[in-house]
Amino acid sequence: MMKSIKGQIVFFTVFLVLLTICSSWYLSSKAFQNSLINQAFEEQSLTLENIEKAIAKLNRSEAIRFLAQKNFAHSDRISLYDLTGKIIWDSKPEEAKIEYLSGSADFQRALKEPLVFDSIYNKAKRTYLTHMLKKISLSDEELIIVLSRSLNLLTSVKGGLNLYFFLLMLILSFFAVLLSHFIIRKILTPLEELSGVASKLAEGKEARFSLIGPPEISNLARSLREMAENLQNTLKLLNQQRNNLKQLIDYLPAGVILIDSEGKILYLNKSTIDILDMAQGDYINKLFIGVIGLPKLIELYDELKERSEAESTIEVTNQNKRYLNCKAKRLEKGYLFLITDITDQKQMEIARRNFIADASHEFQTPLTVIKAATEILACNPDMEASEREKLLQKITEQEDRLSRLVDDLLYLAKLESQQMTITKGERETVDIVSMLKDLASEYKGYPQARYIEWKVDLPFTRAPIEASYDAIKKALGNIIDNAVKYTQQKFKDQKGGLICISLDENKNFWHVSISDNGVGVPSNTTEDIFARFKRGSFKTGYREKSAGYGLGLAIAKNIIEGHGGIIELKSPVNPTTFLVSLPKLRKKD
Repeated sequence: MMKSIKGQIVFFTVFLVLLTICSSWYLSSKAFQNSLINQAFEEQSLTLENIEKAIAKLNRSEAIRFLAQKNFAHSDRISLYDLTGKIIWDSKPEEAKIEYLSGSADFQRALKEPLVFDSIYNKAKRTYLTHMLKKISLSDEELIIVLSRSLNLLTSVKGGLNLYFFLLMLILSFFAVLLSHFIIRKILTPLEELSGVASKLAEGKEARFSLIGPPEISNLARSLREMAENLQNTLKLLNQQRNNLKQLIDYLPAGVILIDSEGKILYLNKSTIDILDMAQGDYINKLFIGVIGLPKLIELYDELKERSEAESTIEVTNQNKRYLNCKAKRLEKGYLFLITDITDQKQMEIARRNFIADASHEFQTPLTVIKAATEILACNPDMEASEREKLLQKITEQEDRLSRLVDDLLYLAKLESQQMTITKGERETVDIVSMLKDLASEYKGYPQARYIEWKVDLPFTRAPIEASYDAIKKALGNIIDNAVKYTQQKFKDQKGGLICISLDENKNFWHVSISDNGVGVPSNTTEDIFARFKRGSFKTGYREKSAGYGLGLAIAKNIIEGHGGIIELKSPVNPTTFLVSLPKLRKKD
């Protein structure tokens, strides 16, 4: 009832009437009470002044006899107390014991102040009482005289006022209810009609506004009708713009995800499904954490709970490695994600940066040797033929090294940029057993391997795979070449070096193991041993040297993985073991 406007009008109308009556009653009662109390104060002051003059020169006994014989105020009760609070005489001992004792605040004030006056309501007698206390001096001592008076007139008049105002309150409350109902009927009935029309508009239904009623209501209805027409036109325009915006976002090349404050997906465009490799389906109102399978993207979502914006580059490794740039922003009631595929840009940036950094370093050594040799030749035109021949030989060797470096860099660049993909038409059936035998025989004949012992364990007659023969031979050859190089660098021209090549299998893969007991792989390079320009080192005397230029394993890794295989460093030292796993040739149905 109180929640409706009708109930509030009735309540506040009655409340205002009651408040007015109660205020009038309180002010009238208070004014009459103050008038009687002031009159009592004046009369008691005069009586107390006369008593004080009459008994000022008398002693206690004479004063009591004098007061008992004289009638100063027939309505007042006169009491005498000594300064300790003990009662000495009372003009009306038959009445109740006086309320003021020695410990009362008014009695203590009377000992210090010239005159004390107070009025109280006596609940026992149901009447108002006034008290006046004053310390007077007799001829032999000082006493406290107390004058008490009952204001019976005040009590009776207030009772009459209460009855009068109560009846007045009932009558005016009845008229207030009638008035409120009249206001409700005159004003609220048209408002209820307007409310009903507004409800229909909110539901999208057509409605008509009635212009009948008071001028204010009819003007309001007219304004609402115009507003409703404008609202309908605006809603149509907004719906059209919303559809256009949705189509635009749907066909954006970037992924867009809108999430509410509870973590549920409100919107997700088609590009998001394609970029994140999500299954086709309806993701609206599903939990973001339960749908998105990228831990980094979920971490980004958690960061938004502490700050307003966040950004991260995410590396996704599925069939092909991809890079995604994810920007997220916390909205007033939710979160917005923008996901862009930057794989091409990232790969170009990484390739350019690594090539410049690594290649410049690797080119520096042979160029330095060539420069030094040419400077020596230029400065010594009369150099002996044998010395000149040695310097020219160095220049030729370094030129060959630069050529091999450039060839390997180009080969690796093609592999990493996926420009050099091996199609099924370029692949053939390759026998790993035959290839490993050929490689072992080839590297045994190298001068660097003449003191190295070889153990080749190939228990299979054939081990067929589908691959590019040259590419796989280059990959395995690079690993064996490293084994020869680092074993020879450890043992020099002495015996003790050992290289082992073995072949094993499981259901789906051939496993080629190549190990050596050479210098091993330093602990600081085991994690990125397959990266470009990462190479092992060996110590000779007091100097630590690096072997090769660190492209062999990077090329091998790209070739092996390009054929669906895996290459691993199983043991970094004693022995250093690499394991290459290549898919078996599938049998045709």
